[in-house]
Amino acid sequence: MTESMLPKISIVTPSFNQSQFIEETMLSVLNQDYPNYEYIVVDGGSTDGSVDIIKKYSDRLAYWISEKDRGFGDAINKGFAKATGEILYWLNSDDLLLPGALLIVGKYFQKHRDTGLVFGDRHIIDPNSKLLSKRAYFFYFPGQLKFGKALPQECTFWRRDVFLRAGVLDEKLKFAIDFDLWCRMSKTAVIRHIPFYLGAFREQPASKSSTITTTGFDERDKILLKYFGSKPSALQARVFHFVLGNARRIFRLTGIVALKRRIISNRIHR
Repeated sequence: MTESMLPKISIVTPSFNQSQFIEETMLSVLNQDYPNYEYIVVDGGSTDGSVDIIKKYSDRLAYWISEKDRGFGDAINKGFAKATGEILYWLNSDDLLLPGALLIVGKYFQKHRDTGLVFGDRHIIDPNSKLLSKRAYFFYFPGQLKFGKALPQECTFWRRDVFLRAGVLDEKLKFAIDFDLWCRMSKTAVIRHIPFYLGAFREQPASKSSTITTTGFDERDKILLKYFGSKPSALQARVFHFVLGNARRIFRLTGIVALKRRIISNRIHR
């Protein structure tokens, strides 16, 4: 498959004072074996040495900037405004893109023209990049977003036209900015899961998921009301998770996941 046949993927990394992790994050993108991508880094005016690290790789970036911004959402929106790819994706400055991820994603989109958004499985790593666990999602369960079941952000990619229909990220949100976007995209896009590990989520004390959990739940509930008109009751949530959990066990125990992986692998590598 030639470079011209593979869709261009635009990767945006928002960053602010993440010198401990930013170089590893950037290299996880720059070392991808994919021939048609662009990498954009938007720094919020870091004072911890992050800018020196970004400059070190500036000749391999499509665009970068370091300036004060209005926050996380503003930085990502700035990056996407500069992006020219058919496929869009953002990678937080403490997370990682796993080796070979872009090739899998690019080939999948190239073979599945009807698909608007894909997500894969994730690694969970610690501050020293040690693997803590692996999380497989098995499939996209129709209606899962209505139950607050989000997608793994660092493992999720989507087409530009889907993003244009959905609109830019809501900069007012502090935690559920990705969940809000997935809900909007779900209104018009075909969403599919691909059974490959694509990204690594880093658990660390300074991460948003560790520091503003209550805010995240509040935002999620407001988003559910906004896009779906209601949020699930405690009983509905328990029933949903029971069904979802059992479906995943069936997928795992019957070997359906392994079969799905072989079929997709054979299809995208033809």
